[in-house]
Amino acid sequence: MNIKAFVHFVWMLSLFILPALGLASVPQWIIVPDQSQLSFTATQNDAPVSGQFKTFSGQIFVDPLDLASSRIDIVVDMNSVYASYAELKETLITADWFNVQFFPQAEFKAQGIQQLLDGTYQTTGTLKIRDKTVPVTLTFKAEQLSADKGIVEGSTVIKRSLFGVGQGEWSSTEEVKDEVTVRFKVVAIRQQGN
Repeated sequence: MNIKAFVHFVWMLSLFILPALGLASVPQWIIVPDQSQLSFTATQNDAPVSGQFKTFSGQIFVDPLDLASSRIDIVVDMNSVYASYAELKETLITADWFNVQFFPQAEFKAQGIQQLLDGTYQTTGTLKIRDKTVPVTLTFKAEQLSADKGIVEGSTVIKRSLFGVGQGEWSSTEEVKDEVTVRFKVVAIRQQGN
């Protein structure tokens, strides 16, 4: 192997192997489903209407000492939507709203977390609902419950129209307002070996 080929080999090795090694060094946290919640509140006819998603999962890589290296990927089962009355759920899964037949999942992806001056945290990523992907910023509080367990609680406000949620007769924001507040509580356990 001549020197040029060797240099090329080393460069290719660093390109593919080193990023993987860097990710492996960031601790992975596993979501505890029965202790975690994902809910939303919309406004219909000036009254709050709330619901939640019963099933969501994801990959969370966070090192409290190196927040910039964090990576978050959360997948939501849109068919797991739950509301206080059955008619609302049946409406939300239709083609005019979440259209779960064609878009069964929503996904939030982000890289890097920033700590703000007030002690809260923030991450900006992308949220995909239906076939629309929109930048979204989450603000949250984090608490380490033990060496291997933590809890994160926060919220964000999104506009349903940006995701094409609420079409046809529901496209107007007069009856159902555009802004939707999304709240989350995630309890996670540090994966052993990290």
